[in-house]
Amino acid sequence: MKETDIDKPGLEGWVELLSDIRFPILDRTASSVVGIKTSDGMPMDRFCDSMLHDPGTVLTMLRWANSLPRGRLSSDVTTLESAAMMIGLDKVKRLPSEMDMLQLPAADEHMRAYMHVASRSFHAAYQAYDWAIRRADMVPKESFVAGFLNNIGTMAILLNGGDEINRIRDVIANDDMSADEAQYLVLGFSIKQLSHALAVRWKLPELVIDTLSADKATNPRVYGVMLACQLARLAEEGWYTQEMTDCIEHVAEHLDRDFSSTVSITHQNVVSAARESDWYGVIHAAALLPIIPEFELDNEGNQISIEVNDHHHFCLMPQLDVYQEIISQIQTQARELNLNSLMNLVTRCLHDGLGLNRVVFTMLEGLEHEQLNARYMLGTDNDPEFNQFKISLVPSNLFTHVMKKSQSIWLNTGNKEKYWKLVPESLKKIINTSSFFAGSVFVDDKPIGLFYADRHIGDCQLDEASYKRFKVLVQLVGKAIEVQRTG
Repeated sequence: MKETDIDKPGLEGWVELLSDIRFPILDRTASSVVGIKTSDGMPMDRFCDSMLHDPGTVLTMLRWANSLPRGRLSSDVTTLESAAMMIGLDKVKRLPSEMDMLQLPAADEHMRAYMHVASRSFHAAYQAYDWAIRRADMVPKESFVAGFLNNIGTMAILLNGGDEINRIRDVIANDDMSADEAQYLVLGFSIKQLSHALAVRWKLPELVIDTLSADKATNPRVYGVMLACQLARLAEEGWYTQEMTDCIEHVAEHLDRDFSSTVSITHQNVVSAARESDWYGVIHAAALLPIIPEFELDNEGNQISIEVNDHHHFCLMPQLDVYQEIISQIQTQARELNLNSLMNLVTRCLHDGLGLNRVVFTMLEGLEHEQLNARYMLGTDNDPEFNQFKISLVPSNLFTHVMKKSQSIWLNTGNKEKYWKLVPESLKKIINTSSFFAGSVFVDDKPIGLFYADRHIGDCQLDEASYKRFKVLVQLVGKAIEVQRTG
């Protein structure tokens, strides 16, 4: 792995830097808006549909609408139609004069990259909208908007110059690393975290924010958009990879359809999305549909595909200075921390400080306290299946026993034969690894939740030193919450 000396101002610094970034209006959108006469009697939905291909326009209108003062009982503006009605058609018609215009096809490298991201976003939005209709969603256009704005972090960085996106691409290419891990190496955080922070700052619709929050994946509407964004991202690497097959299987389950019909639906959608946005001036994911991968025969004469997108995975290096700094902060400032800030610190301590790729804190819920539901996650971006993390404690299983007292367990090759059979099958399917840390959190001698952490990939082994520090931190969390409650 190559070292980088990239300056990392932190997530908060990036949000401040990009919060006032100007998104452009596409020339085609500007022409459409200018050509509309309010006296024509065009229905609002048709008027707004002409702008639904333009991420900058959609974002700007929603920001305008949701920044207006509203009554206490008013709900957020969640669709372009409601935004247009809120701000008024006269102001909508002033969009071309109040926004920078982007002429297509884009000449600048970063603007071409911006349009490539717009194409991926439109594809995701198209899939999410279609699936929402098939699931009889009452407001399917909310899913479209959420899918379309899922990549606002990437777009904002590109509009700011885009050098960091180039560095991420270089790391992916030179070190054969996955995009998520390259983002963390270059920025110190994921672009999805940046998108979420910007969505909150800009007061975007709740569904947009939730689809950028890993712990909201148990909501079917949120999960559908997350799946659509994952599928759109994977489609750019090829339609016939194992990852894509797994993704479509999850889509089939989400739509309650068989695999074959789901393949047909997703393929039809990507072609339709490409036709509707063919003027973007980029290569659409639909263009990869005819590219069938090579096959070879196994020992029994069966066809097996040759994986061409098998990235090596980056094993996070523990940063013990970060671990010690956060431990000290919790010990000295526990009384000033609320649960939210405490858990953000702890998940960062496990992820950055101990180099654990995926970190989850689950809380004990249910009428009989029979289920552990994920409430805080880190390192699980672009993995909507894992983000549905939850553990049922009935019937009795490994975690039922862990929750009986304040304790931790490290599942590894040495005890796998004894304990792996006690892990619920539903969880095995989600985590796709047989090595992890788990530790229960007790407050005033009562269980409240459980931490789960792993390194995701078999090549990134868990170790004894990390396990000892994991146990120390889990114990400290319970004590910190006790201090918060008495303070």
